Amino acid sequence: MNSGLPGDDELHAYVDDQLAPQRRREIETWLATQPEVAARVAQWQRDAGQLRAALAGTLAEAPAPRLDPVAVRHARRQRVRRRLALCASLLLALGVGGIGGWQASTWRVAAANPPMKDAVEAYRIFATDRLHPVEMDADESVRLQSWMSSRLGRPLALPDLQAYGFALLGGRMLSTADGPAAMLMYQDPHGQRLTFYVRPSSRFAGGLSGTRGDDGLTLKYWYRNGYGFAVVGRSGDPRTQEVQQAIPLAS
Repeated sequence: MNSGLPGDDELHAYVDDQLAPQRRREIETWLATQPEVAARVAQWQRDAGQLRAALAGTLAEAPAPRLDPVAVRHARRQRVRRRLALCASLLLALGVGGIGGWQASTWRVAAANPPMKDAVEAYRIFATDRLHPVEMDADESVRLQSWMSSRLGRPLALPDLQAYGFALLGGRMLSTADGPAAMLMYQDPHGQRLTFYVRPSSRFAGGLSGTRGDDGLTLKYWYRNGYGFAVVGRSGDPRTQEVQQAIPLAS
């Protein structure tokens, strides 16, 4: 052999196929006369093959679900929603509790607040939520109506607002200092929303009603037979006023 006997470095290069063809042939000829060295080199080749197979298998594996970009964005949105909900609960002095996530939120409204202020705050939190604004969708309207009526302790109609451009999106139950509250949410084709809110009332006598603006929103409220009612929508939209005039007649 012109280049001398191979050392371990050159044998590893042989295993890794890093030698020139001529030198590789020389080493193969030499290994044929060295069974012990040939066995050791063969073991190196097997080890290298197993390592390459393992690496290939790792690279072929599907990405971990938690690292998927869609999952990462969803998790980030969930974290933002939780922080916003916490801030809202602190700023509004609301106790928030949950059965099934947001199914039962505790609303503790100070006695000094204007009538049905909780209806406005419920709108601000849930009508702006694009991921989970309602607990039960409109396609379960029969079950939704039964569920809300039983929780409120009175029959609750689901007003049809299609004539005003709003379709029922669904509803959710809330908990207030006066008892359970039901909120129905409606949405137009452009995503604008309007809510109809009902809860027991122990603070105001029947017959009290009014309308007021609240930072871009319009609230229409009235009290009847021990319950408070409210319609909340965006100010400046004539449909809001039309719905606010129509629903009290049907509730």
